[in-house]
Amino acid sequence: MSSAPVTTPVPTPNKALLTWEDPARTGKVFGSIVAILIVFKTVNLFNVFFHVAYLGLTVAAAAEYAGKLVTGQGFVTKYKPAAKSYAKQFNNEVLPQVARCSEKFEEQIQKIIYAHDIEVTLKAAGVSYVLYKVTSWFSLYTLVFAGVVLTFTLPAVYVHNKKEIDAAVAQYTKLAKDKASELSATAHKKAGPHFDTLVKKTGPLGSFINSKLPVRTAGSTVGTETNGYKEPTSAHTTGASKFPEVPSSADDSVLDEFDDAADTSKVEVPVRL
Repeated sequence: MSSAPVTTPVPTPNKALLTWEDPARTGKVFGSIVAILIVFKTVNLFNVFFHVAYLGLTVAAAAEYAGKLVTGQGFVTKYKPAAKSYAKQFNNEVLPQVARCSEKFEEQIQKIIYAHDIEVTLKAAGVSYVLYKVTSWFSLYTLVFAGVVLTFTLPAVYVHNKKEIDAAVAQYTKLAKDKASELSATAHKKAGPHFDTLVKKTGPLGSFINSKLPVRTAGSTVGTETNGYKEPTSAHTTGASKFPEVPSSADDSVLDEFDDAADTSKVEVPVRL
């Protein structure tokens, strides 16, 4: 019987390294980086490099000259190790990757600079402002050292407290969005009268700009016409203007009362000549 193939997840070495899944390996890498940073901070490596370089080159030149003078062949040329080209390996393996990454990086930078996405450009401006403030407070070495320490500590902390951190991030993100919406509405409300004043002062230009802005409608009342004509309503009158009802079978006394009521309801209107 054929069994279904079992797919095993491919481990990511960087994630395993930063989350301390292998403490021995992560500790070696982290310790090496910290040691190098401390050496860079405490030792002038450029001075040491050039000091060793001038001593080594001087000894090599003297040995080559002495060998040619004594044996006819320089000692350095005679005993040099087999030459190995590292530049060719670097050009074939590293430079193509660097070229591809640089093209993608350049493309993203151009999109940010030329504001292909306004939101992304504004985010980049915010990050630049934060970095401007941070670099004015701390030195580059301090930032690099702190970045290395945080890189090797934050992923492990997040993995062990994932649920709590995700819940807190979601909560504060919602609060930030609500606060931003509230501030935006308040700013729009306060800026409304000033904008109307600016439109009036700028004349035709302000009217043209205002016509291009979206206008909030009043729902179903927009586009409806109100008619000034109203249908007459039946009015219930009381008093002398209302004649008494005459029954169908009325005797002479009732008719006499009806005539008297009609005579009293007449109103004399004076006529001016």
